[in-house]
Amino acid sequence: MRVNAYDEDFEYVELFGKPALLTKNRIQTDTIPEGWYCYDLRGSDTNPSEPVTVEPLVAVNHAGTILTHEPVTIPKSGYRSLKGRLDFLGERYSLKEFCEVRGLNYPNDPRKYALRPASVSEAGLFYAMTPEKDAELGCIGHVRMDFGHGGKEFWHTWWPRGDETLNLPEFKAELNGVVNELRKTVLKDLSSMSNYCYDHGGELSKDSGQYSYVAETENYRYCLRCNPKPGDYQAYLTCFDKRRQELLQEPSVIGKVSFASGETLAYTDPAIFLQVIRDELPYKPSSGFQYQVLTDDPTVRKGADDILYDLFGEENPRPLEDYGLTQRGREALKNAENPNLPHSYRWFVVENFACEGETRHDTDSLTGAIDRFNGLACDSKRLCVTKDDVATVYLAIAQDGETHLDEGWRDNPRFAADSTVQEADARLQLSIAGLELSGPTMTMGGM
Repeated sequence: MRVNAYDEDFEYVELFGKPALLTKNRIQTDTIPEGWYCYDLRGSDTNPSEPVTVEPLVAVNHAGTILTHEPVTIPKSGYRSLKGRLDFLGERYSLKEFCEVRGLNYPNDPRKYALRPASVSEAGLFYAMTPEKDAELGCIGHVRMDFGHGGKEFWHTWWPRGDETLNLPEFKAELNGVVNELRKTVLKDLSSMSNYCYDHGGELSKDSGQYSYVAETENYRYCLRCNPKPGDYQAYLTCFDKRRQELLQEPSVIGKVSFASGETLAYTDPAIFLQVIRDELPYKPSSGFQYQVLTDDPTVRKGADDILYDLFGEENPRPLEDYGLTQRGREALKNAENPNLPHSYRWFVVENFACEGETRHDTDSLTGAIDRFNGLACDSKRLCVTKDDVATVYLAIAQDGETHLDEGWRDNPRFAADSTVQEADARLQLSIAGLELSGPTMTMGGM
């Protein structure tokens, strides 16, 4: 993958007596500053990492890339031998720092509409959504594009979505500018798109073959999904009005915390929510501190798990990718909300919850889970259910000798209207009251 010249940390060198910047990586061509020069270094066949020549472009034995504000003379042969004229000066600079040291004007980024790879949490923006979601996000519409049979043409169709009053002249003018600029790089043709995706990353999910990028301006967000394969539509550019989104979207609650005193707090800011968990979790035994993560944002979910693992001196073994949702995963979560579809349920009990010796006990029914829960003598335990293998909630909590039902499932759209979970809650109320030790078996797959 290539690097952005404006973000890279370079080595400070002299090439043929001229100051320059060196990186071991290739540089994204669309980030080379206007009026600057980029050259490749080639290594030998016996030592490919040791530069021996400088050339305009190197495909095999690439040993580095030079960025300089002064041109290098290359003979007609197409290469120039270094012969010891590449000197390392022992410093590392960004492009901005290099300009400051050399007294040069820092060049503006040549891209007016710079693309960045989308984050995991933005993946849903690149696919079709319900009209309600389009309105919530201020979606204006999308441009569908393909490069024709030979991969060199450019066909496009505009598909309006959402409020037509958002399709203002200022938006149309800016969209035209965005597409025209992208036509120089990622949307030039099929081959250019393939190269761009290879160089810039941004794959939506492993082995999906589809790539996602975001460009933002003051008022609009452009989400480009690339499919660099022949025989299908190659790109979708979905456009959002950020002003409408900000007006319609109230901050959603991403997490809640509670204490033994009965105090409950809700948070919309991920950083503050995670900091509260970090500060309060060590005092859980005395304060009765509990927390619930109510967002699907992978960074927040992983952040909460990281804190819990760190409390016990361990490192979270799950990488961020494991917390992300594929398109199939998002569909599964949506299906879990539908009470008219068949669902599966996995009942389990966690012994010594968030304590040393934490153990999960899987059972084949709610009855088995109740019996296991009641039979454990530990001070901290949870009775839980996982629905369709995609969503999990606590149903019963025992902490320091007191047992109560967790009502959080009532606010969860995947469980709120679920008759199986409602009946389980009723049985657990009886069980906690000592009126039911066990009852009719409830197996995975429903009643």
